[in-house]
Amino acid sequence: MKIYRAGRLDSLRSITLFHAMARLGYEGLIVTSPAETYISVGYFDRTEEIIDLERCRRKGIPVIRREVGGGAVLLDENQVFYQLILRRNQGKLPFKIEEAYRKFSQPVINTYKRLGVETEYRPINDIVVKEGKRKISGQGAADIGEFFVFVGGLLLRFNTRLMSELFRVPEEKFRDKLYKSLEENISWVERETGRLPSYEEVEEVLIEEFSKVVDFEGEGELPPEAVSLAEKLKEEFTSEEVLLEDTGRKHRAIKIREGVFVRNGLHKARGGLLRAEVHIGNGVIEEVRIRGDFTLYPRSSLRELESLLVGTPFEREAIEKVVEDFMGREEIEFPGVEVEDLLIAIYGD
Repeated sequence: MKIYRAGRLDSLRSITLFHAMARLGYEGLIVTSPAETYISVGYFDRTEEIIDLERCRRKGIPVIRREVGGGAVLLDENQVFYQLILRRNQGKLPFKIEEAYRKFSQPVINTYKRLGVETEYRPINDIVVKEGKRKISGQGAADIGEFFVFVGGLLLRFNTRLMSELFRVPEEKFRDKLYKSLEENISWVERETGRLPSYEEVEEVLIEEFSKVVDFEGEGELPPEAVSLAEKLKEEFTSEEVLLEDTGRKHRAIKIREGVFVRNGLHKARGGLLRAEVHIGNGVIEEVRIRGDFTLYPRSSLRELESLLVGTPFEREAIEKVVEDFMGREEIEFPGVEVEDLLIAIYGD
């Protein structure tokens, strides 16, 4: 099992290479960085629901689906990836997946500390800044063939504005709110320390820290057959067939970081158009705004409904109970709008 200093890779190989290495049976740690800017969507994502593919095409930003879970993310040269590939059933892995996350997150936490940022692991797959709890590293794990892969990236600098532009939203005015949420919930090394470390510095520290928890047999050159397979996988992972595959997942909200989501719902009821902007933290509604071209009497009751929803678990049954109680009041007149209409706008169908 070796360490592979892959450096900056183009042609989307910063994602496809570890897939190729696992398929070909190579164990080890790959450290790399993208030479280009692109979007990577998770294995279970429904791409067209979360990413504005037409906007990506106009901007010349490729989109690729990886065989690892987690959410959609913008990748660029200001990130350094660590990709650990281990053969299963060899006694190198903890029994439970969360234990694996905790174990292999520690080298990353130590690396951030040496770069001047105090961080901590937040289950199940985020590393956050201790002060402020902003996400600074997203991670993922999966089985590829006979191997377990654990992957993630250190954010040295992050373009929250561009990320907000590439998400799919029902209304353009929602992008500014999405951008604000990204700014509030994501951080990076330069933002925390005022210094942008070099790729070489981060690579060295990552290798030192991972070597404390995994026994490596020195360093190795990238196998030519893995590089060749990575090129073939690029064609597969960026094809419409793979990108637009129906994974069965419904995206009720955009994930900002672990536990923080933003939803912008739009639903046409008989009584008019309903718009609901919902901010969710740790599974409960923290803020909600309902707008539209409907009629409601008394008008002031809308603010009351929004207030009642704050603190409600973001679960269909819980939201339905609040809405039913509100709509059941004798003084409430909401012509052409039923409980189900509000549910679809706030939670989804």
